Amino acid sequence: MGVGERIKQFRKQKGLTQVKLAEKAGISRSYLADVESDRYNPSLTTLIDLAQALNVTASCFLDDKEIDFSNLIQLCKKNGMSLSSLGAILDISPKELDHIRSNKLPVEETMSKIADHFECTWDYLIGKTDSPDDIVLGGNSISIQDPISTPPQKVGSSVEPINIPSTIAAHFENMNFTKEETEEISNFIKFIASKRKK
Repeated sequence: MGVGERIKQFRKQKGLTQVKLAEKAGISRSYLADVESDRYNPSLTTLIDLAQALNVTASCFLDDKEIDFSNLIQLCKKNGMSLSSLGAILDISPKELDHIRSNKLPVEETMSKIADHFECTWDYLIGKTDSPDDIVLGGNSISIQDPISTPPQKVGSSVEPINIPSTIAAHFENMNFTKEETEEISNFIKFIASKRKK
């Protein structure tokens, strides 16, 4: 059973129409229909939105084979820590750590904490890409190599530093991108990031 079929099953169990679920999740009905038919794979963010709309965890939609936290385990080892010590540093509950150990998706807050800590994308953490800077967009992987950094503050300034996350999430409905289009999108994102650095 695919992701779309699982979403459809939960939707029917909750007695919701496609229109109602799409409205609650903030996506179009036509996109939800394509997802439920397994014509499109939704982004992790969309899965979380659908899960919240259905009052279930996003892990319910995914087979354990679709999530692989080995990249996260390698990041921990590379930084001389265990998953448990990472949990202590980031204040992640034992239950959430157990989800990760069993290749189940933890809550959005946990994913954000880990991605921000290691300055990598969610897609990298769950094994969808091979590079910490890559995101999956329209079925293709693109690289975000220039994270947006906080502008330097003047000494003695009372302005608090701004923490801008280096992870960029994007969602495009009903679109498959060619290699050239994916490269254009990547270049555009890099261009915008370079403008914000100035």
